[in-house]
Amino acid sequence: MHASRTADYLAPMDGSATAFAPQIIGLLVGGLGASLGLTYWARSAAMRSALARVRGTVFAAVCMALITGCVVTAYFLARSLVRVAVTEPGALSPMGLLLLGVAIGLPLGLPGVVATYADVRKREIARLARGNRPATRDDRRAYAERLAAQIVEVSPHPRTLSASIAGDGGTILRLEGDIDAVEGDRLTAALRDDLEDVGFKRVEGRQGAKEWWSRV
Repeated sequence: MHASRTADYLAPMDGSATAFAPQIIGLLVGGLGASLGLTYWARSAAMRSALARVRGTVFAAVCMALITGCVVTAYFLARSLVRVAVTEPGALSPMGLLLLGVAIGLPLGLPGVVATYADVRKREIARLARGNRPATRDDRRAYAERLAAQIVEVSPHPRTLSASIAGDGGTILRLEGDIDAVEGDRLTAALRDDLEDVGFKRVEGRQGAKEWWSRV
């Protein structure tokens, strides 16, 4: 009797695990799509521009409303799907799990949105502090000097570096010293928004006899 009962528990599932593949895929697609899609959307040029004009209190309220709505939606969807899974597993809807994945994934994408918002608001506040006036040659010179000092300060190894401005209106940032073309390209890519904000159009560098440049 004991052996017979054990055999019943260990009976093959006749591929029932693979039968739930569409539901599992729907859950994963909904969750990952919502999370990554929200982050990508927030980093687009149009959304960055829109986020820069949103006040902090409004942004926080929208985030809280989104989280609350997603939690409530996920709760009721999960209850409904569990009830269906218990009574009639074959009727479990892939679309229902897709929606559950979206409800779970959207809040997980919020950290990327918050980081983007903090960045664009910082730039907007700096722009307003200048009184909405265009950045001047002096602004670019001061930026170049601060940048060189910061690079030397955070560098993992000692380096000598100076920065200046050149070109008509001082729109070219020149770096001379211990910085090569690869580092220059990475630096330009990382600081592109800041460089554009103060009016730089190109970054040029010279390390010994080697010269390089990168478009902003």
